[in-house]
Amino acid sequence: MSYFDHFNHAHNADVSGWTPWFQHDALLGYVQDPFKLRGIEFGLWRESDQGLIIPNEPEVELNQLFARFAKETYEEGLLWSWVGEPFPVKASVTDPTRFVMERTLTAPLGCLTFGVHLNGYVRTRQGIELWVAKRSPHKPTFPGKLDNMVGGGQPAGLGLFENLVKECFEEAGISETQANQAIATGTISYRHTDGRGLKRDILYCFDLELPDSFVPVCHDGEVESFQRLPIDEVLSIIATSDAFKYNCNLVIIDFAIRHGVLTGDNTPEYAMLCERRNQLEG
Repeated sequence: MSYFDHFNHAHNADVSGWTPWFQHDALLGYVQDPFKLRGIEFGLWRESDQGLIIPNEPEVELNQLFARFAKETYEEGLLWSWVGEPFPVKASVTDPTRFVMERTLTAPLGCLTFGVHLNGYVRTRQGIELWVAKRSPHKPTFPGKLDNMVGGGQPAGLGLFENLVKECFEEAGISETQANQAIATGTISYRHTDGRGLKRDILYCFDLELPDSFVPVCHDGEVESFQRLPIDEVLSIIATSDAFKYNCNLVIIDFAIRHGVLTGDNTPEYAMLCERRNQLEG
């Protein structure tokens, strides 16, 4: 295994077998046959030469339509879990929110989604140490995997930094004052499928330098434990295993590149990794 293997895994989706769906001419997602056929039966969309077209309805009506579809498919067992959090549906980063849908439905429908991830770190005499979270074994997704100190999806109705501050407290007990010191560092994007849907994600990444005395405490039950590890040890775990949730590997590799831990001299894949950090296709 190598660093680059993690990028290949995150970018593993081939949408040639998926059906695109649209609002007017705006591409909003991709869907496979089970949800495609259930959506046609439900009246969520109609087939055309272009793909699938959702009804020409105002935002409020579309919110209600997709909410009913999410509820029915969940009750039928077609939708595999439920979060109860509305996510914005957009054609692009700059597109205004067209309507919202249940978070868990966004992957089966291949929507463009967003999230915030934070690298919490401490500078020591020996070098950078990174706080690593271990996900709760009760999480419906990636239970027990290693994770960034803070990470979460971007729901409707919150700004990115506002959401980061909220997630910082809920997941790691980071105060608002501390969270406000986080520095935006860019984005990571990928197109990934694990058999349950298509993740077309853009992650907004942040760094937060923490004092040596800080110890994170999870308040929302999503993290089982935290450990503070030297960055070289974290990178060794990434380079030799799949212990981390797949997208967290990318966020940490990006951190290591930006902080000069991975360089062109010590990492043969360095140039390819730099090029691959943002390649969201479609």
